[in-house]
Amino acid sequence: PDAVPCGRCDNCTGQHWPDEVPQAGAAAARERLLRPGVEVEPRRMWPAGLQALGLDVSGKIPADLTAEPGRALGRLTDVGWGTRLRALLAPDAPDGPVTEPVAGAVVKVLTAWDWDQRPAGVVTLPSRTRPALITSLGGRIAAIGRLPYLGALGYTSPDGTGPRRHNSAQRLSSLWSALEVPPEIAGAINGLNGPVLVVDDRIETGWTATVAARLLREAGAPAVLPLVLAVSS
Repeated sequence: PDAVPCGRCDNCTGQHWPDEVPQAGAAAARERLLRPGVEVEPRRMWPAGLQALGLDVSGKIPADLTAEPGRALGRLTDVGWGTRLRALLAPDAPDGPVTEPVAGAVVKVLTAWDWDQRPAGVVTLPSRTRPALITSLGGRIAAIGRLPYLGALGYTSPDGTGPRRHNSAQRLSSLWSALEVPPEIAGAINGLNGPVLVVDDRIETGWTATVAARLLREAGAPAVLPLVLAVSS
């Protein structure tokens, strides 16, 4: 009963806008939605409460153990590439080698990456759900960039990273000793004169990439550049 004219809409102003989208505008929107590449900031702080879980670390992650800002092909929450990535990484989607469209888009992301120093080698993370996808993507990137593919990090136990945890401290605690750098990768890293590009399928909490970066830096990597297909948000 208290409704009054707003003075802004087409009904109030009498200025009616067309509902057709100009072709140039639609093309520009389509191109923007399909443009690959999202920057991923690394974790900079350890979560609170790790001491209670038996890990004697706190506060800021040392600079010589952190990853550099990484890149993802897209966000799972977005339209455009997000739609394709949700289908590719769905729980019931089959594992298989990386497809040409996805590999081509990843190459575009790498081409646009303004890194301080070009990667000197490629490492993949281990996966129990998408080993073929991640390994083939890492090998493809290495071949296109003419970089050595150093192999995949390993799990320290048959259970891998174990069950999912509820908070950051619990998640990091379950990952802390779950990954390892095989001796052959550690030996190869010592001979590199540039960053290691680390390839995975997705980043959810960021703690897997954080632990992998810590291990690779401790093994002698000058820097670590995370590259994933998708980030969850």
